[in-house]
Amino acid sequence: MNTPEVVIYGASGYTGKHVAWKLAERGIPFIAAGRNKQRLEEQLKAMPELEGARYEVVAVEHNEEALTRLFSGKKVVHNLVGPYMQLGGPVVNAALAAGCHYLDCTGEQDWMYLLKRDYGQRFADRGLALLPATSAMWNFGLMVSVAVLETPGIDSLDITYTLAGVPSVSSTLSFMRMCCQPQYRLQDKKRVAWPIEGVNIVVPGIHEVLTALPWSGGGESVWFEDDARVRNCATLVTFRNQMLMNLVITRMKEFASNYKDAPASEQEAATNKWAMEIAPQGEPPREDFNLHRGLISCHGRGRTALRSVSMPGVAFGYVGTGSIGALVIDTLLRGQQRHVGFVPAAYVTGVREMHTELVSQGVAGEMVDIIR
Repeated sequence: MNTPEVVIYGASGYTGKHVAWKLAERGIPFIAAGRNKQRLEEQLKAMPELEGARYEVVAVEHNEEALTRLFSGKKVVHNLVGPYMQLGGPVVNAALAAGCHYLDCTGEQDWMYLLKRDYGQRFADRGLALLPATSAMWNFGLMVSVAVLETPGIDSLDITYTLAGVPSVSSTLSFMRMCCQPQYRLQDKKRVAWPIEGVNIVVPGIHEVLTALPWSGGGESVWFEDDARVRNCATLVTFRNQMLMNLVITRMKEFASNYKDAPASEQEAATNKWAMEIAPQGEPPREDFNLHRGLISCHGRGRTALRSVSMPGVAFGYVGTGSIGALVIDTLLRGQQRHVGFVPAAYVTGVREMHTELVSQGVAGEMVDIIR
C-alpha cells in the first residue's frame, strides 16, 4: 500500500480505536503507533470495523527524538495519549520538528492555553494546523455557540454539555486532574477562575435539576477569548450519572484542602489515584445510541438580544470524537483546511460542514431554537 501519511499515536486506547475505525470508513491508511506493538496488534485485530483497512503497526518510545523520527515525512499526527499536561510535550514538539499538523482530543483547558501561548504562532508560521480538542469536547459546544452568535448583538455565551455513558480510563485520569486545577471562564474579556463547587442547572428537556461542573473550564472560553463579538463565555458539563459528579466534587474539595500547594508530582499522583478508584474496570463497552443520548445547549445574551439553541445527539464522547478526528484528518490531507495555527477543529473544516457530517453519521441532530 501507499505509505500512510497519518499517525495515530495511542491507537490501542479506547479513543484511538474509534479514530482508527472512522479513518478506515473513509479509506484513509494510517500508522497505528504506541509503546507496545503486541498490544496494538491485538487491539486492532479485534475490531471488525478494521477488517480490510490499510494500516501499519509501529512501536515507538515516548520521547521527542523517537517520535520525530516516526513523524518525519508524514502529514498529520493525532495524539491520543493523555493526560496531555503530563504527556503531551514530547508529541507536540516532535510534530512541529517533523512539519506535521497536530491534533489531540484533550478536554484540558490548561493544556489548550499552553499550546496557544507557546506553539500557536510557530505552527502558523509553518502553515501547520495546531488543533487541540479535536473531539466532541469542545467542538459540539462551539457549533451551537456559533449558531447563537449569528444573532446580532449577542456577546455572552452560557454553554452546557449534558452527557450519558461511561468515560474511559484515560478520560477519567484527564478530567480528575483538570477538575482539581484552576479552571477559567471568560468574564468581561478576562479569565476568571470558577469556584471549587458544583453548580445546579436546569437542562432543556429534562425536569430534574442536575449538578454540573466547569470540567476544566471549557475549551469554548479559550476559542472565543480573541473573538471581538464575545465578552463572556462559560461552559458547564454534567452527566446523567449524578453519583459520578458528586464523587468528583468531593475530590476537588479534598484537593483544595490537602494538595493545592503541593509539588506537581504529588498533585498528579493524588488525582491519578482518585481517577483509578472510579475508572471503569477494563475498557467500557461501545456507546449505545439508544442509551447514551446527550444534549448541548447554549444561552446567548446581549444588551437587548437573546437567543438559545440546543442540539440533541448520541455518543457525544467517543464515536463523536472518532468522527470529528477522521473528518479533520481527511480535510488536512486534501489541503482544504480553512485555517492554520491554533484554532478549533471545526474552523478548519467549516462549522456547518462539521455539523452536517455529524448529522449524516447519526451522531448529532439538527439545532433547535428554544428562544429567539
